[in-house]
Amino acid sequence: MGFSPLRGLVGGGTLLVLLAVLTSGCGPGVGSVTGKVFYQGKLVKGGNVTFVSTEGRPSLSATINEDGTYSVPKISAGAVKICVDTKSLNPGMAKAMKYSPPAGMKAPEGLNAGESAEKLAKRYTAIPPKYGSPDTTTLTYTVKAGAQEHDIKMD
Repeated sequence: MGFSPLRGLVGGGTLLVLLAVLTSGCGPGVGSVTGKVFYQGKLVKGGNVTFVSTEGRPSLSATINEDGTYSVPKISAGAVKICVDTKSLNPGMAKAMKYSPPAGMKAPEGLNAGESAEKLAKRYTAIPPKYGSPDTTTLTYTVKAGAQEHDIKMD
């Protein structure tokens, strides 16, 4: 029985198909996380949350709405540290920044040039700085594939 180039191609092709089947679907999956943000039992009415992957996957941020809700769509499943930042709504900081967006563009949340310091003050919640950094936050979560709810509670 001699060497058959066709046999080698079929065997190699089968191996490639087998490898493709074995490696597909092995990823972490994708989830979406919604919830509310609380500090000392009260809703946080503005700022940003960031889900920082502890497994080297992309991190994602979302705005905290006036009703305390947030939504992080299409995030890789896995362990994350959660950072919460409300500094952009601090009336003193917003005034000091004197930000105005380029012509035809909308300002990011908390930096709306037309928004008064009084309105910002109503939405601003001072929180400990430890929650703003992945190095110091104590907030963790494991994102799963699919839709899920997770309220962020800081004390």
